Amino acid sequence: MRKILIVSDTHGSLTSWQRLKSLVGQVDEVYHLGDVLYHGPRNPIPDGYNPAELARELRRENLFLVRGNCDADVDLMLLGISEAPKVLLASFGQVNFVMSHGDFFQSEEQLFTFLEEHGAHVLLYAHTHVPRFDWIQSRLIINSGSPSLPKMGSEPTFVLMEINEVVKISLISLTGKLLREALL
Repeated sequence: MRKILIVSDTHGSLTSWQRLKSLVGQVDEVYHLGDVLYHGPRNPIPDGYNPAELARELRRENLFLVRGNCDADVDLMLLGISEAPKVLLASFGQVNFVMSHGDFFQSEEQLFTFLEEHGAHVLLYAHTHVPRFDWIQSRLIINSGSPSLPKMGSEPTFVLMEINEVVKISLISLTGKLLREALL
């Protein structure tokens, strides 16, 4: 079984990363949907803010990064990454995914159009710090939320994929509670 972690908006919180890793254990790949190290000028400093140590821990992972609006060149340098795209396409099993931080999405229509334009079955995005897991016209739109700075009363969250014959994708809180799940 292949195990893939999808996370976003950690904003330098080593504490939330360590809590998340204690829940999921070893993973084959980590897809970070942006806003990795810096807390950003509009956000409070999260609990356990230690961007340098978080960068060291993430360098030990098989990390794929989609650049977020708070990710600067120095962040990429600390992570050992030379470039990070704003959009990433990937296939898991027979399912096509498109990933973006999502800071440029302004409407629901724009989200769905973006998904269709990239020929994907699933859109993974972030930026709002509010988790989402919605089926729209047989396509899945997922916002991984934030394990560090959840907003609008939401829980700290992340996404876990397990791939065997099918792709199981789960939205999970930092308490370990399964919030939503789909088999693809």
